[in-house]
Amino acid sequence: MRAICVLFALIVTASARAAVVYDFTPVTQQINGLVQVTPDMNGASLVVMREGVVLYENQFGSFTPTTRVPIASASKWLSALTIERLVERGEMSWADTVGQYIASAPADKQTITLGQLFSHTSGLTHVGDACLGDHQNFSLASCADEILATPLENPPGTAFAYTGNGMQVGGRMAEIATGKAWAQIFADELTTPLGMADTRFNFGNANPQIAGGVSSTLADYSNIVRMVAQQGQWNGVTFLSAAGIANMQIDQTHGVPMTYAPDPFAFGYGYGEWRNSVDAQGTAIQVSSTGTFGSSPWVNNQTGVAAVFLTYSQDLDKTDIRLLWANVNSVVTDPVFSDGFDPSP
Repeated sequence: MRAICVLFALIVTASARAAVVYDFTPVTQQINGLVQVTPDMNGASLVVMREGVVLYENQFGSFTPTTRVPIASASKWLSALTIERLVERGEMSWADTVGQYIASAPADKQTITLGQLFSHTSGLTHVGDACLGDHQNFSLASCADEILATPLENPPGTAFAYTGNGMQVGGRMAEIATGKAWAQIFADELTTPLGMADTRFNFGNANPQIAGGVSSTLADYSNIVRMVAQQGQWNGVTFLSAAGIANMQIDQTHGVPMTYAPDPFAFGYGYGEWRNSVDAQGTAIQVSSTGTFGSSPWVNNQTGVAAVFLTYSQDLDKTDIRLLWANVNSVVTDPVFSDGFDPSP
């Protein structure tokens, strides 16, 4: 009996001694450097998690853990996840068409699907309509009508053109499907159940900018990437199905030409998220939703890392975001063990 106890104690001791340490010094140095040299970048923050455990969190410059900033196109992921909740509950389908909800839409827009609207393959022009962000003169309904009245840039489903117009129409379809205002749908389906009290649309709710009008905090958005990395699980409860999360990461452009794409290095686009890297079978390894002001949430399915870089800068070089992804990946794939050896077989 004593021998068994001694063996157990040795195993526990070895496990404790084999604690993993990550050296995030290169990441810290990079972000400090960006804050110092980027003229309009007053600060930033970063959190890196694996399996729900925080590996690294730091604030830079004037940023604090509760700093809330406009996240621009990082809003797209949030809005797409909101729609996915409705899809999984059977209130909508990604295959639903504009004509099913907006009978007055012009004939050439009637067959555009909800999925095309959220994967930038609807054929709608990539030039943002003037109604986007106009909260005084438009409702979401009237903004969607104006967008649908504009000439198509391409036949639906034949080209990828990154635009906020499509998601604006998709948000209006969700309002009609649920009988609720988009801001209420967003709160009911996303921010409330995920505990994101400081995440909301800017400038009121009359005409929320579905694809780019959200402000959020590091803590709030970290809940999103953590849930996605855990294949839809949130605090032991299924928030979204693993199949739904995977479907959102499939290349929903289906390989059509990219006529306008701010990320020319991506391997297609899912619903509300870029496919930054893929494996030999085309399955997404990393997905992200970087905004024009520099905020970048991402999930790496290969390493299990979920991360959020939060900042607000119009001068930040977006290649620095890719370098940040690479630096974080290098750190988490090259751990140091506190006792000097890796106990894994």
